[in-house]
Amino acid sequence: MLVLQKGLILPVPMYGGSYFFIQPIVIGNLSLHWFRNYLDSKIVSLFFSKNDLIVVNNCNIDDNDKDAGTYTKYMYRTTVRRAKERLDAQGFGLNNFEKIFNDEMVQAVDYSSFLYHLQGDYDEEDKNNEIRIKKNVSLKKWKNAMKKIVSYELANGNIQFGGTLSEVNITTECDKVIFYSLKDEDSESFYALNPEIINYKYVYRLILEYCANDMEIILDFSNLDNWADDCIPKALAATENVSKTIVLVEGSSDKDILEFTMSQLYPHLSDLFYFMDFSDESGGKRDGGTSYVIKNLKTFYFSKIRANFIAIFDNDAEGYSSKCSLLNEIKNWPANFRILLYPEITMFHKYPTIAPNGKIVPDDINKKAASIELYLPDSIIKTGGNYYPIEWESRKRIRNKNNVEEALYQGVISYKDDIKHKFHEMRNKIERGDEVFKTEEWKNMKKLLETIVFAFNNEQ
Repeated sequence: MLVLQKGLILPVPMYGGSYFFIQPIVIGNLSLHWFRNYLDSKIVSLFFSKNDLIVVNNCNIDDNDKDAGTYTKYMYRTTVRRAKERLDAQGFGLNNFEKIFNDEMVQAVDYSSFLYHLQGDYDEEDKNNEIRIKKNVSLKKWKNAMKKIVSYELANGNIQFGGTLSEVNITTECDKVIFYSLKDEDSESFYALNPEIINYKYVYRLILEYCANDMEIILDFSNLDNWADDCIPKALAATENVSKTIVLVEGSSDKDILEFTMSQLYPHLSDLFYFMDFSDESGGKRDGGTSYVIKNLKTFYFSKIRANFIAIFDNDAEGYSSKCSLLNEIKNWPANFRILLYPEITMFHKYPTIAPNGKIVPDDINKKAASIELYLPDSIIKTGGNYYPIEWESRKRIRNKNNVEEALYQGVISYKDDIKHKFHEMRNKIERGDEVFKTEEWKNMKKLLETIVFAFNNEQ
């Protein structure tokens, strides 16, 4: 008989005296998912990146018996906060969950286990059940029930293996629907939600919402070494082949800056994004600029590739014009496409610019001159205590997505080459360990990265 307690890895006897092993992903005393013998990379990569792998050699099998021998510990370990960000970055955030739940509640909520307990017939009472669901279920009530049940499981272990109505404090109908679904070994739902309507990944994200951000999520797969020779190598590769969001930017400087800051600010998400190259090892080159971002994005659109794509432009007149052009040309972009500008920053509303008479005057440079360099730390875009000013170049007429014509000046930050040199110098020092990456100095870049990282957590 199989009994799981507090997330332990247990060997389970099979016919002929052999064993298989249950490997759980554990938060506190709650086991989120179990693997038998081999890890499912689709599940593992939801929570963990390759940076979360921990290998410890020569661990004692028994600390009280030194003669018992040693083993190698293999585990993936992350925090709830990082896992939440990882699911959000993959498009499984709460905003999307709530929309699907509200739109598809009657089809999504699985009453079958609850009705079986009441000795009701779900198939024969379909209309009555619809009325019952609309009367007793709401997003707020469902989230309250999930919070209560997950909180119990974090402290005591999975309801599937223990916990009575009184122990869990089951009172509302939503409580009961979820409780009996978890108790039902034959239930095809996940926390009483139909996975054909609401993907199980959204349910994982909802569970994490009721866990403390600093709680650890652990998958210890050391015991796979006892099953077959290829189990550990395959488990180590479980975070290698991850579906990536393809990000198109205007130039190689954008790519360099974004990849570096992503590695520093969101190292646990870096493997989820691919910033398209402008050159390769064989000497091949790809053109940059807004026109090529537009051309490449439209190519991906017409190719019907199922990957996620982001086109992000400078927050200047040229970039704004390019975004509007794409939205006007193709009115209904598929859900796997996002067309973005670098975000507006408060300091950009009054940024120093060079007026026609040569004087420095503050002006709003959003949608006019905010290229990626403007988001770098002040130490890079300042000289002598002052920001490098904006130089105005030309006036552009833009037809926005509402088909209204606007006229905006295009500007560029002065001494751009000096800024790039200062960035590369700082990056090299940080990567060598000669300088500390100070997150607070990169707050504007963090806001920019959030635009990319969480692009699919909201509707276009």
